[in-house]
Amino acid sequence: MKRISAKFNELKNKNKKAFIGYICAQDPDFNSSLEILKKLPEAGVDIIELGIAFQDPAGDGPIIESASKRAIANSANLKKTLLMTREFRKIDNTTPIILMGYFNSFLKYGINEIFLDAQNSGVDGVIIVDLPFEEREEISQYLIEAKLDFIDLIAPLTQESRIKKITNQSSGFIYLVSMLGITGTKIAKAEDNIDIISAIRKNCDLPIVIGFGIKDPKTAEEFCKLDIDGIVVGSSIVKVIEDGFNSKNSSQEIINNTIKIVGEFSKKIK
Repeated sequence: MKRISAKFNELKNKNKKAFIGYICAQDPDFNSSLEILKKLPEAGVDIIELGIAFQDPAGDGPIIESASKRAIANSANLKKTLLMTREFRKIDNTTPIILMGYFNSFLKYGINEIFLDAQNSGVDGVIIVDLPFEEREEISQYLIEAKLDFIDLIAPLTQESRIKKITNQSSGFIYLVSMLGITGTKIAKAEDNIDIISAIRKNCDLPIVIGFGIKDPKTAEEFCKLDIDGIVVGSSIVKVIEDGFNSKNSSQEIINNTIKIVGEFSKKIK
């Protein structure tokens, strides 16, 4: 069984939601980011979203955009991101890792190489934020060959007819965007998502996770009351890294403070 499916089955048997934590690879630097990555599971993260640094992350807010810029300033690239996953797999062979990024990063690396290289580096799935459903044919065969899950985003106003089309082609889980807008700018409201969660459930057997706007542990706790299988937290984790970097904290202080906030979310999501 694939790692993502195995993790959701494990959590379902325990009657728990998945805590999916996002960090931007190589933010604020390679070594600090790698140490945070390694410590996420022991802090309570069930599935890791590893963001690929990108100069113009249009779907992300200022917090993750700044994270990308810090990483790029320290020579971040996709090859080094895969090196991080290989290093992680030396100590953890069960926690799923998902690469999250923009299509240009994959295209620049080489569509005929990136997915097999990712799979060989210990990656389990990909989220390509700006690749529409209608244009995925270009990469479908490579994903199948690499046995990677392709995780789709569904927006709050997606019509049921389109939900059905998207979910028929998805694997791993469905990522529901909790609100209109970009990440890290507003606090989402759990009750606004009841109807679209119901529409997804009607058309899909995959786990549903929800993200964007879950800015604090209390909000995460409220979202856990919905008929979903997991919560994604990104900007609130990355903000701790940003604050530590701007305050010129030591690498160890940044690592410790990041893991601390992850633990606070984990207590509410579990």
